[in-house]
Amino acid sequence: MTESGVVALRNLKTDKVYLFFSRDIKKDCVSMRFQLDLGMFPCRSLQEDYAKTGLEVFRFDTLELTDDEERLEELKEGLDLYV
Repeated sequence: MTESGVVALRNLKTDKVYLFFSRDIKKDCVSMRFQLDLGMFPCRSLQEDYAKTGLEVFRFDTLELTDDEERLEELKEGLDLYV
């Protein structure tokens, strides 16, 4: 069974957070990790931090299980985001 919701990829060293909405959280987290490992992730600042530190300082957190994509925008307010 797939879960959808808002997910944070958190840099534990810098406290920066990359938020995204996913219709299949497990699949998208695996895909994101694969792209980061290959150096092909579209968010350059996140990719650069990942290349410097590796996976060890990053953690995926499911913030909320929801089917509402607009909820992502509400959760972004007030966070130090990778942009």
